[in-house]
Amino acid sequence: MADVALAPTPAEAPPDPGTRGTLTVADRAVQRVAAVAAARVPGVARTTAGGLLGRDLPHASAHVMGTRAQVEVDVALAWPAPATATARAVREAVAAAVERFAGVPTDRVDVRVVAVTDPSDAPRERVR
Repeated sequence: MADVALAPTPAEAPPDPGTRGTLTVADRAVQRVAAVAAARVPGVARTTAGGLLGRDLPHASAHVMGTRAQVEVDVALAWPAPATATARAVREAVAAAVERFAGVPTDRVDVRVVAVTDPSDAPRERVR
């Protein structure tokens, strides 16, 4: 006997997407996706910003409003990375990652360069 594909009956058909419920994406989820995306851009350094309560960079904050997000990202540049080109690459990478992984398009992505690191200051592995 040959297998015959049967069309689903109305009782078996999946529910209309509009009646399945809603999905809410938390600000914190968008922040995490944005920070990881920024860290992967060439020229962006992972570091801790100075001050008494230093924070890790890159650092992101986000505000999700309905189905759109606004994101701010603070980064440190690894010397001699060009600031304008690197900030543009961060903006594009963050917007693409937030839409792809969080499913939320961005209205805007603001990038602030808050530090520049000297690669000679980076800890080096010692060989004995």
